[in-house]
Parts: sequence; C-alpha cells; structure tokens
Amino acid sequence: MRRLIFLIFFLPICSYAQNFSVNLLSDNLKNGAYAVVRQYDETVEFQKIDKYKYKVEKAITVFNESGMRFAIEPIYYNKSLKINKFQSILYDAQGKEIRKLRSKDLKDISIYDGFSLFNDTRIQYYDITPPTYPFTVYYHYEVESSNTSFMPGWMPIEGYNLGVESANYTFINSTNIETRKMESSFDYPNIEKSESGRTIKYAIKNIPSLEQEPLSPGFLFLVPHVRIMASEFQIEGIKGQFSNWEEFGKWYYNSLVKGRQEVSPKDKEAALQLTSGISDPKEKIRVLYEFMQSKTRYVNVSIGIGGWEPFPASYVSDKSYGDCKALSNYMVSLLKLVGIDGYHTVVYGNHSQKLDFKTDFTAFEGNHMIVNVPLEDETIWLECTSQQLPYNFLGYFTDDRKALSVTPSGGEIVDTQYFSTESNRETIHIKGELLPNGNMNADFSFESKGLEYNREYEIFFKATKEQKEEIHEKFSSIPNFSLLDYEMDNNRTDAVFTLNVAMESGQYAKNIGNNMLFNLIPYSRTGLSLKKDENRKYPFEIRYGYISEVSVELKIPEGYKLSEAFRPIIYADEFGDYILLVENKEPGKLKIYRKITTKDGSYPKEKFNDYVEFQRKISSMDNSKILLDKN
Repeated sequence: MRRLIFLIFFLPICSYAQNFSVNLLSDNLKNGAYAVVRQYDETVEFQKIDKYKYKVEKAITVFNESGMRFAIEPIYYNKSLKINKFQSILYDAQGKEIRKLRSKDLKDISIYDGFSLFNDTRIQYYDITPPTYPFTVYYHYEVESSNTSFMPGWMPIEGYNLGVESANYTFINSTNIETRKMESSFDYPNIEKSESGRTIKYAIKNIPSLEQEPLSPGFLFLVPHVRIMASEFQIEGIKGQFSNWEEFGKWYYNSLVKGRQEVSPKDKEAALQLTSGISDPKEKIRVLYEFMQSKTRYVNVSIGIGGWEPFPASYVSDKSYGDCKALSNYMVSLLKLVGIDGYHTVVYGNHSQKLDFKTDFTAFEGNHMIVNVPLEDETIWLECTSQQLPYNFLGYFTDDRKALSVTPSGGEIVDTQYFSTESNRETIHIKGELLPNGNMNADFSFESKGLEYNREYEIFFKATKEQKEEIHEKFSSIPNFSLLDYEMDNNRTDAVFTLNVAMESGQYAKNIGNNMLFNLIPYSRTGLSLKKDENRKYPFEIRYGYISEVSVELKIPEGYKLSEAFRPIIYADEFGDYILLVENKEPGKLKIYRKITTKDGSYPKEKFNDYVEFQRKISSMDNSKILLDKN
C-alpha cells in the first residue's frame, strides 16, 4: 500500500536562530536516548478536494551511531507531489552552525525492495557524515500534494530511544468538506489540544525516550497519534467520498475493482476443466487456489495507483505474476468462473504483531490484500502471494485481526482466521536406547499443526545443506549430537508438517560411579531468555497460544533401574500449565510424557514478572533429571 511521498526542489536556505546546544537538554531527555527531537513543527492545510500543503520544521540532536536512523529524513517522490521549499543545516554540540547541506550531499535512488518489477517512486535523502557526536541536523520543507486521501496526521514520537523536547501539529481545513479525526493512546502526559473553527492544534513537550520491552504491544499502541480523513478526497485523479466502511467498500469496489475480473480464454478453459465433475465448493476452491499458486509468483508492481488498485485479472493471466492485489483479484476472478463469490480483503500484515482496522473510524488502512470466501458453514481464507502456504491457511502474517472485506454491496469489517491454543500443536514422539557408556540412539518424530506448522514448514523448501543446519540448531541442547538421517513431509491438504530424525548423542547420560544421570526430556523448546523487570512500563502480550507434547519410550541398559519412583509434576497458573509423568512398569524401559500449554492473551505490566516466573518454572521442570541405579 502506498505511503506518503515527497519530491524535493531547492530554494535558498533561510536563517534560523534556534539554539540547539546540547547543554540546554535536561538529563531526563538524554537518559537512554540515542537522539532527541528538539523541534518538530508540522502544519497541514487542506485547501481543496485535490490539494493540501504540508510544512515541516524539524531538528534532531543525535548522540551516537545508533541514533543516526533518526537523523536521515527520507523524501519519497513521484508525479503526484511538489515541494515548494527545502533546506537542511548541521550544527555542532554547542549549537553552532557547521554547514548547510547542499546538492552534493544528496542521494537520489529508485526504491528497490528486491521484488518490485515496476515502481514509479524514487527517494531522495541527505547522506550525512557526522563530524562528531553529538550533532544536530535541522530540516525545513513544504510539500504540496494532489492526493488528499493520505493527509499527514500527527505522530510526535517516531521510535524507541528517541526523546522529544517539543512537537507541535496544526491542521487547517480551508474547505467546506467535513473531516474526521481519530486520537489514539492519548493517556500521555503533557499533551495540549485546542480547537477553533476548522483548525485543530496539538502540542507535546519534554517526553523521555521509550525503551523497548520484551513482548510489548506494537509501537502504535504505546505512543499518541492522530489520523485525519476527509469525507471527500482525491487519490491519483480519482475522486471519492465516504463516512463509514460500507460506503468505503462501495467506492472501492466501483472505482478500483469492478470490471477487472476477465481472465484469458486459456485460463478460463483450464479453470472449468479442473473443476468439472466437482460438486463440493470447498474442493473447487482448493483446486483453483492450487492452480493459481502453480501458475503465478509474487512481484510487486507499484505504478500509478498501484498501491490500491488491483491490476486486471487478464494482466495476471498474461504475465503470471502480480502483487497482493493483482493475485487476489485473479483468485476472485477464477472463483467467479465457477459460480463462487470471493471477496478482496484488505488487512494489516505483520508476523510479529497484530494491527486491526478500526471499526469506528473509516480511512485508507492496511498494507496487504487476501481473499475471503464465505460459505454456509465456514469462511475460507486464501493467501494469494505464497506458492507454499496450504489452502485455507493464513498463518501468523494475517491471522486473528479485523480486516475490510470489499463486496459489490459495500465494505464490511470481518475477523480473519483464528488459530486457537488447541489447534497450535507440536507433538513429538521419541523412541530411543540409552547405552551403558551414556550414549543414546534415538528416532524423533515431530508433527506440527496450526501456527506451529507456520513456524516449521519452510524448512521443507530449503536446500539440503540449510535443512541440515537447521536440524543441528534444533538439537543444539543435546550433547555431541550427530545426525544420522532425516526425512520430512509437508501435508498441504491438512496443513501438517512432519519431520523424522535419526540421531545419536555422545555422552547423553553422565556416569556417576555405578549410576547414570540424564535429562528426562531429550528435546525442549523452553528457555530462560526473559528477565524480571520491577520497573516495567508497558503491558505485554503472548502472541499465540500453543500446546507442546513429548512422549518418550526409552530403553535403558540391562541391570539398571530407577533409583526411586518419579513423582508426577503438575503445575498450572493463568498463563498455562505443565505436566510431566514417568512410568517404569516394564523392566528395562521408561515411558515419559510431558505436556506444556501456553495461553495467548494480553496482560497488564504488573503480571510480567509472574509470567517470567511461569517460564522459569516450566523450563526448570523441562530440565528435570533422573537417576538410574545399577543392580
């Protein structure tokens, strides 16, 4: 999806009198900061349906190399934008001007992301070589754009380890067009707000830098930000208006989707032949989805209104490639040939966190498109950019979030596919033999389902060398691990991945006199990476729940037995539960069973140390050892 973009022109540098001496900064702002925003003044003037102006004055003091990412002000541009002013100046630690940046310092490059075939967007930025740390860089520019669908909002805090001394935002509506705003995370101190007529102002001062914390929610959930949306707008020459998601969906469908579902005669014939004789709609969808995957590949095409408008299905028929919108539109078109309605669905895609469409604020949202196919008993979900994902499997890039389904009758906020704790399952069967010298030979069988499948399946498509490297990493906790053989199966029909490994371990058990001591669980995914934090500032979330089961059949050396009966371990709290059992009913054989359940959810910061303690306990229990006595 298209982000706000800028084009640079140069005008004479104006003088600026602000004192940027580092000595004027309070210790509160400098502590933990890689950089501090000294001044960030933004003014947006909505002048008419196809024009707004954006003025920025911004100064950032950078303390070290880690803060250099805040010093670079990237300027994206294409044919839809014009810059009326631009200047940049460097200052030393005392606030003394070092030099004005000029055209020789400017880099102008095409945006290349490794998968875009066509892209009409370029980027200009100043390549700053810091004379010494700390230093301050000042920017001043003015943008004029005809795309009023993406007018800049306010986000004064742009990243972790960035303090803010002063940030001000003014929005001026000089039209008769109504605008709407959404204010988020406004429980922040020092925010000032004022409204007068069609002008609204925000200000914030003296905000210390934020430290990123483990398992914290996405950055947008932590910092104040404002979205602005006009009820009437223009995007790349196309005018529109809406005030709710239903109206947005109608506009989107009629303006950007309708009339783009005509596939080539060859593809039409193939689709009809593949589904001939199939009555089950789910099977038809699966067959056509796998046909689409086999025929196409993902290539981003970002030209014109490429950030939102799908390329016609005939384009994909001809080229056999497309971006998420083009491939989703192609999939919808194939389904339409066999009388099945599928719908373009705009969503926020992100592997590490979930971001929802707001049900009560309608605007251009999302960065990805998928397809939903509502049937009588369930909704089928299709990720069209992957040639590897199974049918009706979204995975953790787009699972469990609110998205927009675009239909001919309007837009609708829908919930994407959810994977419950019970469905995210890793099952491990181990059959092994412990030798008198402490070595162990064993066969492992891993079966992964749900989001655990998503975590594991990609190894199937890698080269043999990479597969072996990943298997060795997987078994890194087993001493003197040696891989004898392995095989894997990727069941795309049921989304089940299986990995079978034959291995041996040198000195798995430790010989203590005539006794042997060894870990009950030869393979464990638990660890102690989290640390308690008495000063935790933010809530935390467990991204998804899962179940991990391990069952072991272990033959022990002749003449050995358990030194004492193993007492079952059973533990449970609000984050999950744990069980570990050992059975020694047959002479010379141990049967071991372990199950971990971890629940997903969002929790207040006060419970973080409790969660760390939960992780420590199950890790400790997973490292339980057992002693064998020799008769």
